[in-house]
Order: sequence, then C-alpha cells, then structure tokens
Amino acid sequence: MDSKEVEKLIRISSLVLHEMRGTLSDGDRLFLESWLKESAMNKQIYQRCLDEAQQRDGYASLQHFEKQRNFESIKAKLSFHSSKKRSGLLKRLWPYVAAASVVLALSVVWYWNQDNSRPVQTQRVAVNDRLPASHQAIITLSDGRQYALNGGEKQVVIDGNGIRYDDGHEVASINAAVSARIETPRGGTYEVTLPDGTLVKLNAGTILSYPTVFAKDRREVSLRGEAYFEVKKRKDQPFIVHTQNQQVQVLGTHFNLNAYQTATETKTTLLEGKVEVKELIKGQKVTLLPGDQSVNTGTELTKHPVNVQQEIAWVYGKFNFDGKSLRQVMDELSQWYAIDVVYKGDVPDVSFFGGTFRTSKLSTILKILKDQDLSYHLTGDGKLIIENNNPKAQKGGQ
Repeated sequence: MDSKEVEKLIRISSLVLHEMRGTLSDGDRLFLESWLKESAMNKQIYQRCLDEAQQRDGYASLQHFEKQRNFESIKAKLSFHSSKKRSGLLKRLWPYVAAASVVLALSVVWYWNQDNSRPVQTQRVAVNDRLPASHQAIITLSDGRQYALNGGEKQVVIDGNGIRYDDGHEVASINAAVSARIETPRGGTYEVTLPDGTLVKLNAGTILSYPTVFAKDRREVSLRGEAYFEVKKRKDQPFIVHTQNQQVQVLGTHFNLNAYQTATETKTTLLEGKVEVKELIKGQKVTLLPGDQSVNTGTELTKHPVNVQQEIAWVYGKFNFDGKSLRQVMDELSQWYAIDVVYKGDVPDVSFFGGTFRTSKLSTILKILKDQDLSYHLTGDGKLIIENNNPKAQKGGQ
C-alpha cells in the first residue's frame, strides 16, 4: 500500500469521525458514500470502525498507551516507513487503536491489510435482546407479483427497464404493471430510486406507493411511515407526496416526512429548496423554507424552526433523543427493533437527551436510556416492559 492509499484511508477515517460527531459536510458525505460503494470490504471496514464493543475495548486498552499518541506522528510513520516495517507497526499497535479517534485510521489500515478470506464476525446477541434493523423490504407490483429484496443490497432502482438493484442486477421486469409498492417491516430499512431519479430512504415500518411511469404534468407518490426524499428538480412536473392527512408539493428539494399512522402528528422537515404543505380537513397551507418543520395534528397545521440535523439523525444512522419524551423514544425503538412496548403501572413520561448509533443492540440503547426510577425488561416474545421502580407510583396499568 503506497503513501497515497494510506492518505486516502486516513481521510476516510477522519470522515468517519466527523460522521460520528455529526459534523460531516455534504461534500465529505458524498466522498464517504462513494468510497463505501467501491467494495463490500469497504462496507465491512466501516461497520468495524463503528462496532461499539471494539471501540469500548480499544478505549480501555488505550489508557495504558503512552507512546505514539500524536496523530501526526502516527500518520508520518504510516506514510514513510517501508511496507514491511509499516505492517509490523500496525500489528504491534492494534490492541491499542480500536476506539480512540487519534488512531482510528490505524484500525482501518490494519483491517485492510488482513486476509480478505477471513470471515467477518457476526454480532452476538443475547436471547432476550434485539439486533438493529437490517436492509429488508418487499416490492409488490400492481399485477400481483411480489419480491423480497436482497438483504445484501440496500437500494433498488425502478425505471422503464424494470426493477433492479443499484449494482445492476435485475429484480423484476415491469411488463404490464402500472404501479409498485415498496414496504419495509418493523426492523427493516431500504432505499429506492424512483423513475424520475428521485432518491427515497425508507425508515422502518414504512410503505411507499408509486407509479412505474410518472404522468407528464406531475409526479405523485403515497407514504405511510417515515421517509427522506431527495427530489430531482423538474420545473414543469411537481412532486407530490400524499399521506393520510396532508399532501406535500415540491419541484426539487430535500425533505423528511414522518407520517406514521400510530403517531398523533405528521411532521415535514425541509433541508433544501421550498415545500408547500396542505392539510386535508380544513385546507390549511404552509410554505416551508430550509430549517422549517410543519406539524399537522389532523385538525391544525403549524410551522416552526427546528434543528434539522436532529430531525434527520436517522438518515445518517443515529438516534437523537434530545428533548424527546419516553413515549416518543419508545415509538422509534419499537419500529427499529421490531418490539412492542408495554407500560406497566404509572410510568412518568420523562425526557431524554443525547443519542447513539442505530447499529447498537437494543440492550445498549436501554443502558443509555437508563433512569433511576424506571426499569426495562425485554421478554422472549419481543415485548419491552417498562415500569416505575417506585412502589408508590404503582397505581395500575396503562
């Protein structure tokens, strides 16, 4: 591996760090996503960097690490040592570099240089635990054909040539089908590129319905659940998203739409461009500019400024719990981990702060959310029992 390759890996490591901190720029995100698409090995390296157990163990070991702490010093050794010396250095340093930000680049380079035939360890999970959502979805065509999408992929493309994975492998031909529906179950997520080139990222428990060919004067889709849209701009062909109690109309923009039927509100958050939101009962309308969010209660439509990065944290693989109530947090976890939440007794609706990666196991999330007055217990049949530890609060079920 020459110095240019090492420099590239160091840059990738830096981008991963920025992503973990929520400070990754749009341009750098494109570079990182491009690198991830280059090979399956890159994706494995990326997941290894985010593995919580390795980060924790590496951090513990790092407490004893007194040499080579300075990133520039390590970078210099990687760039200018001979390949033989560099390989030896990496092997000696590996026990200390699994987690710390200064040496994250080393974990990437070390893994890159290992035998590619070595199987990647699968994440272990306790009997009463839940792994995070994976790439899974089902496409149903209007002629009745149905296809379970490959979990090894994460995106499908639909156009006049049929339905295929992002790498070009065909899922199905369109034939006489005039519409399609892609559905992610609870515990599933997927992406779809629509006939006009619009990218839609589907959160868990979401259904997106769309025509196989858009009309000349408009592009219409229907959503139930949550999705992030990157709409291709077409001046004379507005893009319209229908939900149970509203419609969103854009020409070309990036926005997030949270329209779970189990929620009491439908939220539309704008990142770029301009959006018009119309609720369907009274016909109220609001226009959103970047940084705005509309809230539709079913009877009233309002808008206000929000922290966009917090609202779309899920798009970048994160949970953000800042200011969210217990029930709001549990609604998210219920979809992502495919669990049913049961509140036992008089449980206070406490608020939480902070967040973590959505690649964590449920048990890890519950540790983060741990409250001295609340206990969490996951049953074997996928029910998360939440109860108040204070006996005086036990006044009956909810």
